[in-house]
Amino acid sequence: MRLRAPVATTLIAAAMAVAAPSTTATLNPPAAETGVPQDGSIEFAILRKGERIGTHKLSFVGKGDRLQVHVDSDLKVQILFVTVYRYDHTAMELWSGDRMVAFESATKQNGKKWEVDAHVSGDDKLLVKTNDQQRFLPDTLPPTSYWRPEMMETSRWFNTQYGSPIDVNIEPKGVEQVESVGASVAAHRYKITGVVAETGKPIDLDLWYGGNGELVKMQFIAVADGSLIEFKRVS
Repeated sequence: MRLRAPVATTLIAAAMAVAAPSTTATLNPPAAETGVPQDGSIEFAILRKGERIGTHKLSFVGKGDRLQVHVDSDLKVQILFVTVYRYDHTAMELWSGDRMVAFESATKQNGKKWEVDAHVSGDDKLLVKTNDQQRFLPDTLPPTSYWRPEMMETSRWFNTQYGSPIDVNIEPKGVEQVESVGASVAAHRYKITGVVAETGKPIDLDLWYGGNGELVKMQFIAVADGSLIEFKRVS
């Protein structure tokens, strides 16, 4: 394991770039290769009750016919100047075409740590090691960094915190205008529900993708207190 989490977050996570401003709610379907920003990076402010509690960043680096995606995210909730919740996450994905051929992540949640290391092993399989456990998973499962809009077409994902499969229900909610980098953009909204197997806790997540397939907004309901956590695109 080469990654080490600084003080950083993920939600299960996200990525993309600035979508062009739009005044119409009509979008074309995403192209086959979508989700990668032209400038190679994106940043979200993480908000709780309107107050900024963290930052979520992604960067994309092309290496020949491969693509590296780096995730660096941090979230901290304080009450009366006392930190009551902290979630730090860093990750690296290595893609060859539409296959994720290697993955690493390090997560720290309120002091508890997870490390995931995965690589292609055999035909269409990833050998995934999480702390002291290992398993084989299909290399077709999309990671929960959320930057690939194609993941809305499959109901089984790769949980980037635990290195495990996660089954979800996906409900398209139509096209809405949302704020992204200070502009109003038309975006496809999806409601994601399910249960995290490792914790037994429910998932209540919304994702918005712009007409170019880039992720422009995220939000979820915090299990601990029912508060709304928003990922607002700032660059």
